[in-house]
Parts: sequence; structure tokens; C-alpha cells
Amino acid sequence: MPPVARHSPLWSHPLRLSEELPATRLRVAYGLAVLGLLPVLLLLATERFSILARLAAWVGLLLAGLPTLNLLTNRRARPSSVAGLSLMITLCYFLAVLHEERLLLRWGEARITESAVTLAMVYAALSTPLLSAGWWLGGSIGMPRLLPKLRLPLPDRPLLIAGVLIVGSSLLLDILRMRGLLPRSQQLLSVLSVLAPVDLGYAMVLLPSLRPGRERIGWLFWALTGASSVVALMSGTLAPMVQPLLVYLLGWLLIRRRLRVWPIVLGMLAVLLFQPVKGEFRAKVWDREVRLSLVERAQLFLDLSARHWLGGETAPTVDRERSFKVAAARTASALQLSHIIEMTPAAIPYQGGNTYRYFRFALLPRVFFPDKPSAQYADVWAAVMYGYTTPTGTQHVMVGLPQLAEAYINFGLVGGLLVVMLVGLLLRIADEIFAHPEAGTGALALYLFFAQQVMRTFEGSAGQFWGGVLQQFGLYALLLWCYGTLVRSAQTPRSPISVPTKV
Repeated sequence: MPPVARHSPLWSHPLRLSEELPATRLRVAYGLAVLGLLPVLLLLATERFSILARLAAWVGLLLAGLPTLNLLTNRRARPSSVAGLSLMITLCYFLAVLHEERLLLRWGEARITESAVTLAMVYAALSTPLLSAGWWLGGSIGMPRLLPKLRLPLPDRPLLIAGVLIVGSSLLLDILRMRGLLPRSQQLLSVLSVLAPVDLGYAMVLLPSLRPGRERIGWLFWALTGASSVVALMSGTLAPMVQPLLVYLLGWLLIRRRLRVWPIVLGMLAVLLFQPVKGEFRAKVWDREVRLSLVERAQLFLDLSARHWLGGETAPTVDRERSFKVAAARTASALQLSHIIEMTPAAIPYQGGNTYRYFRFALLPRVFFPDKPSAQYADVWAAVMYGYTTPTGTQHVMVGLPQLAEAYINFGLVGGLLVVMLVGLLLRIADEIFAHPEAGTGALALYLFFAQQVMRTFEGSAGQFWGGVLQQFGLYALLLWCYGTLVRSAQTPRSPISVPTKV
């Protein structure tokens, strides 16, 4: 790979009149798109959502798109991970009114009043502007001047090599686990996932292809994404298909300031095709001893999906609309939030911060404190208390407690929104540390990894991600610094490598 010139910046301004629509036209297009969605939400939403709830969802959708619009049209806008998180909230709450019909508990369908559903949608609609308010507050109080600026310059070639090794190692570990060559120890699997953070590897592979004029080397990213999708078919999971698409979406949005819609469509298509048969696949492969090769497992997943959608001797017809709603409900959290509002504090009192107890012990090594609570304590507690499963069932099925709902459980409507504002402040801290003019490609890879993890984990409790964020990113920053030092020490004067670090 030839050296990269210093005049080839990694971060590109979006407003190139020869390539992009002018800012005014983008804003007009956004306004027209949001107006066009109003009758869709009013007329096509499910019966579980009242007119007020649908209007609240539309207002929330309008507000949630503003951080992304600001990135695309404002040349002075700095990178903001609030934009990616707002897109996730849009998917899980505001678009959910189109397909979320019921919430099933262990004793049947949840009984939720119309007022609880409406309050839930108003609460969700207010969350995205408060995220932005917390992010803005972090800048207005002078926080950027106080925070350290992480600098991890890495040339493209070593960055690509490390990224490929990380992704390849993660996929190899998945294959070994499926073949039964690794012990079935949850602690061992957790350690291996930390040592091979696949999403960080995807970010490292993607970054060089984001340089203007070097998009052609993106084939390597897509080759690894294809390999990950094959492994996903073998294992009966969809996350390995969707995770690299999130990295790609955030890379183009936060780095190149362009919105790529087709990765979103591709991810939704993957969920739509395979989600309805995932349970059947796992019942055939996970829940009983079968001797299938990895290729046969992938073929079984594809056959089940084809039979579901195209029909067969045992299933000549399929309710495609119903299958679509079942698949889409995987990303829906609006009624879950409504159910929690219905029961809190009427049946379950406000917790006053008890579900955040893990943060008191987060920095303590478990080896010295064996009684340290689990990072998923809040998820397990809520799954039992709110009727999703039994204490025994939590050993086999994990029901995530969304952070919006967790904030409400602890402090109610007003206090919960203040917690959301605090999250926006934390996002500003991360943006200032990782995404600045002298960050370098190593820090930018960590930034993409952070933004993607924020999106993925927001539908789980706060302790799962925020409880370990200092240890996790401190470890990876240290490893990347050591790696960069080794790379620079190995360079000879006859073959210098120029590393652009300007944003």
C-alpha cells in the first residue's frame, strides 16, 4: 500500500457542491420527508397507539433526525455520537408504532392503558432533544478545555493488518466454539471477546477506505462482513450480520459526513428474512444434540428461511404481513416502556438509583471482590419484576432493560429525563477525547467503536456498557498506543510513512 500524503485528510466536509446537495436543499428535503411521514404514522400505526401517541412519535421522529441533519449541513458542526444514538431511538420507539401490536409476558399479553402508551411516547420524544441539550451543556461549560485529547496516529497498512487479525480471530473463535473445541465457560468466552473485539476490528478495517479517493479498498471490509454473515448463518444469530453495517453507517456519517441509507435497508432486510425462523433453527440445533457440519448448519438456516417465505409441502402459505411484524418487533421497545410506566410506581415503587448499584463496584476487580454484582443485574431484576420471565428463566433468556426505561424506573419522568441529559454529557466527553483534529486513526477507530457500542447497548441496562467503559477503552487505547510505538520504531529512514491526523 503506498504512503498516504499529508494533504489527504481522513475527515471530509460534506458540502461539496459537485457531489452533495447544498445545505438548504438538504434541509428542505428533510422537512418534506418528515411531513410525508405524518399521515403514515397517523393512518398506519397499530391500534395500540392513540392519536396523541402517534403525534408524539412523529414529533420525536422530527427531533431525532436533527443531530444527523446538523452533521450533514453545518460545516462547523463537530462529530457527535448523539446522532447515531438518536437514529437507534427512532428505530426502537418512533417507527415501532407502525408494527408493535402486543407485549407478551410469561402469563400472557401485557395490559397497558392508553394513557401509559401516550406518556411513554412523549417521554421518548423528549429524550433526543435532552440528549442534545446534555451534549451542548458539556461544551458550554468549558469541558473541552479540561479533557485530555487522545492521540493515536497509525499508518493505514498496520491499521488494516491489525483490524483483519482482530476480525479473523473473532470469527475463528466462533467457529471453534460451534465445533465444540472450546470449553463452554461463560467467563472464558467473555475474556476471549474482550481480547478480540470484532467491532473495533471492523472500524480499523473501514477507516482507510473513508479517505477521499481510496474508497476502492473498501472491498476488504465487505469481504470480512460476508465472512461474518456466513458464520452468523452457522450459529443462528443475526448480530454478526448487523454489527459491521452499523460501523459502516457511523463511519460515513461521523467521519465523511454522508448518510448511507442502504446499509440500514440491508440490515433490516437481513432481520426480516431470518428473524421469523431463528427460533426454529435454534430448537433444531441448540436444544438437542445433532451432528451437523458448519456448512449443513448454514444450509439449514437458509432452507428454513426459504420454506418460510416461499412455502413448501408442510407450509404452503405464509402470512407475510404477520412475519414482517414479528421480525420488526425485535427492534421495538415502545410498549416495553409503556408497560414499565404502567406498573411504576403503581405496583413497583421507584428504585431511586438501586438498579445503578453496579457503578459503585465497577472499578473493583472481581478476583478480589467475588461478591461484586453482575453488570446485568438491572436486566435480570427487571425481567423478573415486570413479568417477562422467572428467576430460573433468566439463566437461559436475557431480556434487556432499555436505558430510557431504567431511568424512569429509578427517578420517574422528570428525573429520568435528567438522566438522559447526563448521558448526552457523557457522549460529549467521549467526542472530545476521541474525535479532535489531532486524534489519529487509532483514536478514530476507538471513536467509531464507542459510537457503535452506544447504539447497540442502549436497549440494555446502563451497567452493561457504562459500567465497564473506562476499563474497556483504557485497555484498548493502551494496546493501540503500544502497537503504534512498535510500528514507528520499526520504520527506517528509507521508507517513511506519513500519517495524517488532521480532522
